[in-house]
Amino acid sequence: MKYLLLSLLLVACQSQPAGAPGADTALDAGRNYLQASLEGDFVAAARYCAQDSVLQRSLREDETAFRLLDREGRQLHRSASIQVHALEENNNQTARLVYSLSYEPEKKDTLYMQQIDKRWFIISPQ
Repeated sequence: MKYLLLSLLLVACQSQPAGAPGADTALDAGRNYLQASLEGDFVAAARYCAQDSVLQRSLREDETAFRLLDREGRQLHRSASIQVHALEENNNQTARLVYSLSYEPEKKDTLYMQQIDKRWFIISPQ
């Protein structure tokens, strides 16, 4: 009986999906990455990042900066909305997303994405 319960627990834990890495579209990859970062969920944000050491280091730095924010600063990030100004796709392989955040609407930033194995990921600027 003990082994049966242990086996059931193991199967239940393994059947929980961790979430497929990447996204179906470039826009979804960018939006989901930004939203997860704004909410402070850097594990979820990493699912949308290509395996790139520069990008991974940048994500760790963003996480450190987020953790150093005071309560009001973290709340400002969590309640921010993403304003997309442009999405440029090149041959369905790469894309560039120009966006700003509601708390700094005049500051535009850019994310670069690439399609890898039919999924879209954030990549470092080339």
